[in-house]
Amino acid sequence: MAGSPAPSQTDHLYALANRGDYDQLVQYIRTHSDESVRYGAAGIVAESLDEFTAQLTPQIRRLLVESALSDPSDAVRAQVVTILRAIDESTIDNIITQLEMDPQATPTDTPYPLILTKWHSSPRAPLRFLAVVGFGRVGSQSTVAKLRTTITRETDLRVLRRAIEEAGTVGDETFVSPIQDHLRAGNDEFQQSDTEQIERVKEAAVDALIQIGTAAAYEALVTASRSTDEALKQHVIGEIGRFGAEETVDLVVDELDAETNEELRTEAAEGVITTFTESDFEEGDAVRQRAIEKIAEDVSIDVSAEFASIVDDSPYESERRNAAWLLGQLESSSEDAASCLVDALQADDAYLRQIAAASLTQLENAEVESEIESVLETVDEDTEVQTLASFVQSALQNTAAEAKKELVEYTHVVEPSDYGTASE
Repeated sequence: MAGSPAPSQTDHLYALANRGDYDQLVQYIRTHSDESVRYGAAGIVAESLDEFTAQLTPQIRRLLVESALSDPSDAVRAQVVTILRAIDESTIDNIITQLEMDPQATPTDTPYPLILTKWHSSPRAPLRFLAVVGFGRVGSQSTVAKLRTTITRETDLRVLRRAIEEAGTVGDETFVSPIQDHLRAGNDEFQQSDTEQIERVKEAAVDALIQIGTAAAYEALVTASRSTDEALKQHVIGEIGRFGAEETVDLVVDELDAETNEELRTEAAEGVITTFTESDFEEGDAVRQRAIEKIAEDVSIDVSAEFASIVDDSPYESERRNAAWLLGQLESSSEDAASCLVDALQADDAYLRQIAAASLTQLENAEVESEIESVLETVDEDTEVQTLASFVQSALQNTAAEAKKELVEYTHVVEPSDYGTASE
């Protein structure tokens, strides 16, 4: 175990940090012959991550990765991993990749992947973190068993969260039960006060169960959707639609009626749209129809604003398209929802523009016609936006019955059967 450097050396290392000479500190970490100095320098960098990160260069990152791969001291390596994980967790994946590429060149005389077992039993959490990342890559029967052990027994929340993520990637159904235990657990059971890390563990558990994707995983999520932990419940409702099943639609639509919980309604709207984008072609029409019928039957409040926010803010084209379509199917829409569709007439996405136009013809909102007039006053003639706005205006004024028909034909939108997936 590495000891602290001599007081004079410690003072020197802190002096380097105080004047921002992190290049020299990293050189000490990488090359100094005294283990205690390497350990002390790494510890000081770990204490001042914000300042260090501001000066980070590819060269410095490379030197740290080399230290993590080659330093003979577990104590030093653990400090370096702590630094790298804080900077960018994906760097840890790169370290494991390099070990995989040269399985004999491990930091000790233990060959890869046996070194993962050594790290797995280490008292140092950063080394256990390395182990679970490696276990996820190996994916053998023995490493699956070790991942289950980590999920069951690990006390460090960062290691636990990453172990759960790796379990989701591996996809073995035997992970369902130990992962579900963390969804059932109260925050006090973690014996730690880091609320953010606890929430990240639970979010990872939800995502892992979705990745596993079995009936048992789905039932675990349904149970979690009834949790008294509001943050957990909201995350489940927002993500469970990734199963893309009709029964999932029922679950998320029910939460749209949460009159006193705006955050839950927002997540439920996300969940509805996710069921659309994640359903396959054959299932898609049935899922959309089920959603519309259930919203009409069971949702007693206007939820158009929640879907309008998806049109406005989602980074995924498929989600924005589906939400725009859904706004045209609702029995009532807010002025904000109508405005978002009018704005969408000028979106970069041509399909979204067309879907928004089709949906606007379905709305009964006095403000729509006025906003369409404003669009027509500001856009150039002989553009698609001008054409779409003119069709919408004609349909709203009921001056030409054929206008609505022409618009639908023009936009090719009756049902968004193939709007793509959220990975666009």
